[in-house]
This record gives sequence, C-alpha cells and structure tokens, in this order.
Amino acid sequence: MRLYWETGEVPEELADGLGALGQEYPIWEGPWEGARKVRFERWEQAGALEVWPEDDGVLVLYDRPARAFRAVGRLLTQEVFEAFREDVPFRTLGIMIDCSRNAVPLVEHLKLWMRRLALMGYDMIMLYMEDTYEVPEESFFGYLRGRYSQGELREIDEYAHKLGIEVIPCIQTLGHLGQILRWPAYQDVKDTASVLLAGEEKTYGLLERMIRAASEPFRTQRIHIGMDEAHDIGRGRYLDKFGYRRNFDIFNEHLKRVMKICQKLGLQPMIWSDMYFRMGSSTGNYYDPECIIPPEVVAEIPEGVQLVYWDYYHRDEGFYREWIRRHRQLRGTPVMASGIWTWHKLWYDHKITSVTVTSCLSACRKEGVEELFFTLWGDDGAECDRDSALAGLLWAADLAYGGGGAAKVLAPMFSALCDGDYWVHMRASDVEYPAGVEGEVGSAKALLWDDPLLGVFVRHLEARGGVSLGQVAAYYRTLSQELSGPRKGQNAGDVDHIALAAQVIADKVLLRERLVAAYRRGDRAALGSMAEEDIPALQEEVRKLWASHRRVWFSQNKAFGFEVLTVRYGGLMMRLEEVRSRIGEYVAGRRKSIEELEEPAEPLPWVSVNYRNLATSSAIL
Repeated sequence: MRLYWETGEVPEELADGLGALGQEYPIWEGPWEGARKVRFERWEQAGALEVWPEDDGVLVLYDRPARAFRAVGRLLTQEVFEAFREDVPFRTLGIMIDCSRNAVPLVEHLKLWMRRLALMGYDMIMLYMEDTYEVPEESFFGYLRGRYSQGELREIDEYAHKLGIEVIPCIQTLGHLGQILRWPAYQDVKDTASVLLAGEEKTYGLLERMIRAASEPFRTQRIHIGMDEAHDIGRGRYLDKFGYRRNFDIFNEHLKRVMKICQKLGLQPMIWSDMYFRMGSSTGNYYDPECIIPPEVVAEIPEGVQLVYWDYYHRDEGFYREWIRRHRQLRGTPVMASGIWTWHKLWYDHKITSVTVTSCLSACRKEGVEELFFTLWGDDGAECDRDSALAGLLWAADLAYGGGGAAKVLAPMFSALCDGDYWVHMRASDVEYPAGVEGEVGSAKALLWDDPLLGVFVRHLEARGGVSLGQVAAYYRTLSQELSGPRKGQNAGDVDHIALAAQVIADKVLLRERLVAAYRRGDRAALGSMAEEDIPALQEEVRKLWASHRRVWFSQNKAFGFEVLTVRYGGLMMRLEEVRSRIGEYVAGRRKSIEELEEPAEPLPWVSVNYRNLATSSAIL
C-alpha cells in the first residue's frame, strides 16, 4: 500500500521519522495521487496500537513513536486495507548489535537497519563496543579496529531519534577488555589477559574517561557497563598486589566505584547479571540451580543498578520464570536479553532462535518483565551475514506484538520492508543443520574451516558415528542448488553468498571422504586425480567465496576486521595446496605415508567451533 501524510496533521514527534522512511519506502509528504492518506493520534493505552479506516484514509492510534512506525510497516504490507490492533507488554523492545568482534557496522548501514527496525516496532538499539569507540587521550583504545568517532556516534543517535529509537552504549568496565589490555599502554590496569585491575586508582581514571566518551554522544542517560564473564577476577596481578580476597567482595567493591562514576556523570547503569550467579556456583555455571549468593553479598549490591538477565539457550519456559524470580531477589525485575542467533554461524539460525525466544517471551509475559532486547553476537570474527538476521528480528517482533510468527503472515511484510524472500531466507537457515549432525552447533562454520588434512571436526563426526560425509556433502549440494537462481534483492542477507558457501562445504566434505577412502585402499591413481583436478577446482571455489564474503562485508561494515577472514581464507587455500603437494609426494614415492591420515579418529564430548580449534590441534596459532 502507498501512503501519504500531511504536515499540518502529523504529530511533531513523527514528522522527521516519516521523512526518513520516505527516502526508501512509499510513504511521502502529500497529498499524493494514488496513495492513501494516513493520520496519527496519540492515545493513553500503553503498549497498544490500532488502525482504523477513515473517509479519506486511515487513522493510526498509538502511545509512542515505535508503535506508530510499526503501524506504518503493517500498512505498507497490505494490498487491501484491513483494520487491526496490536498489544505489546514491553515498554522497551530492542536489539543489541555486536560492534566488537571485528565487524563494525557502517553508519549508513546502521541507518538502513534503523528504518527497518522502526517499521518492525523496535524502539531501542544497544551498540556493544568493547573498544570500538573513540576515547580522547587514549590513542590505543580501538587502535586499528574501526572504532566509531564521537561524531559518528552522534550521527547515529540523531538519526535514531527521528525514528523513535533510543541508542544505548553497551561497553565493558571489568572483563572482555583483552583488545586494549594487549597493548603496553594498559599494563598498569591489567589484572589478567582480559580483566581490568580492580582496586587500582589508575583503573578508575581510565574508566571515567571511557564512560564519559561512550555516553556523551547520546541523548539517553542509560548505559550498559557490562561486567560479564570476568571469570578470573582477582587471580592475576590483583592477587600479587592485594592478596587473596573473595571474588564477590572484589566485584561489589569495583561495581560501587564504577557506579560512583556513573552517578557523577548523571548516568543510569545496567550490568550483565551472570557474575553473581557464577560466583555462587561451585562450577561457575550461570544457570546452576544449586548456586547460592550469600545474603551479605546481596545486601552490598549497589542501589540504582539494573541487572540484565541474558539467556540464549534454554528451551524451557519454566527455567526462564525461575531465573527471573531469582533476579528479583537481587535487585528487582531484570531487563531480559534473549538472542537472535548469529554467532558461530554463516547465516542467521532460525531453528535455535525460535525455540529459545518463544519460551523466553512467554516467560517474560507471565512474569511481568517490561524490558526486552535481542542480542546479535559476532563471536570469533563475525563470519555471519548480519543482514540475514533481519528475518529473525521481524519474526521476534511479531511474537512480541502478540502474533504467532506465522511465515505466511511475515512473508509479505519481509518483502515490503526488507526486499527479501522470507521462505528463501528460512531455507538458507538450514545451512546450520546438515542431515545427521543436527546436535552440533555451528556445523557450517566448522565444516568450512576444518583443516582438510587434520580434519578435527570431521574426525569427531566419524568417531561419534551415525553420519556419512557423503550424506553431508549431498545435503549441502542440494541446499546450494535450491538457493541458487534469480530472486528478490539481497538487502536482507546475500543468498548468493550462502549458496556459494554451501557449495564449497559440499565439495570440501566430499573431497575429505574421497581422500581418506582412496588413501586407505592405496589407490594412487585416484589420489593423483584429486591433486590434479579436484583440489585446484576447490581452491578456485574458496577464492570465489572469499571474494563473495568480501563483497558482503564491505557493503555492511568498516574495513577493519576483514583481515582476519582474509587470513582464514588464505590459510584454507594454502592448506589445500599442502594436500596437493603431499599427495604428489606420496604418489611419486617420495613419502611413505601421509601422516595426518594415519591418525585414528578420537570422539570428543563436544567440539569448539572457534577457528583456532578447527584449523589446528596446536595451541599456537
């Protein structure tokens, strides 16, 4: 449906946002021939929007800009007008974009995302920045990492404000700071490889500069100060300098110092909650039902800090409800962070997202959680095409606004808002689940980077049993064929890229199966054919996949960080060259064996899909 609005009738809080949307979508300042007039009125029904017909157009009733823009998104989808109402119980519905695992989004690409997010009904974006923001006087902070300048962050905030979106900086003030602590300039504030030195005065001087720099470009007074997964707090230089102290006490004292900085700057902080639960668990498990947080520790948690309960894993609504209640015993109702699965992936994973988010949302509704956001992590190099997650965000928004997430409902909206084919994007998500290895998280990434000679991951699959590499290869070849061909635009994930990735995985897995089989039966002719024909063909496919990945990356992200993926692709191509060389030497009789293929497969309880654990069995990389 084509829409127009009239300046004198539209609320001031919507005008700039409608103008921004009109740069891409058919909603313009009018009158406009052939378009339907849309009028907006604020009402007092919190969390609700309604759209009704009027003589000369449609009326949108809304309580805040996010609902009004979602109504526009729904209307743009309709060919024939239908009245509708939606209710959302969350006063904050947002997302968190990982800007720290090498992929720092281009400002213009973030603006594109914000237009889509506004039309989906989101009203908050967190930018997760460990070191990727400019801190004046700290030249090594985000050095060669594509950090955002203060001006870029202000530009992001200005644009988001037009669309009714709050931008919240999400930083780290204890752990996850290995990116800066690697530099000599920060040795005085280093406890362990990734944890700041609590109790050191220089640490708090640095933290004040960091918090000031991270917060000043934004309108909001809210800031996420991190503090998750600081597993070895107090066990490095802290232990040498201050002696042993209980981790609970170090953590609370550090949090109080950081809270004072936030109060000085007029900020309202939140932290990830996991460390309290981990420190209370004998196993360090965030989700340990036996964990005990001593009452005196709870009493020392500073007033005014919000806890963020993050959980991307559980499929049982009851667990979420129990953990929300446990958070209430610490510091009130938590902010909930669920996940749109993009980490350790080549493409958004709808299967695991759907089963975890559905349970999480149901629990949040029943427990009265008012703030919810979805994380899009980029662990270990951000290989995933981030744009593919727009399909997941549309699906999650539909659930949050009371829908059922039905594909037949979402497909036309995905087409109208994201210029993509929802069915194709959902099929592309199957890249993570080849037949026979459904229980392995990150299978596509693992099969891509698995060393062609060592075969860390495929050995694990073989030892586990129940799967044929030939079946896996056939699965990926079929998937690649289904995803290939003409389709709608590539503005919500590059399907051509994931189709090519599936083809490379198919050929690489099949090569491994044929290589091992030919070697075991001593078929030197077959091995020679692989060296002369199959491996060079696969090397060329890998080169094309690198070029495709480069195109995707540079359309979305700053240049910094892609060097890591280039090294990975280059490493894979050269390891394939090593396979060629080794086969040639073996066939010519210059080697008695191919040593790596002599090693028996060993079953593992699980396989880390971090690149370094797939590319080699060495601890040195």
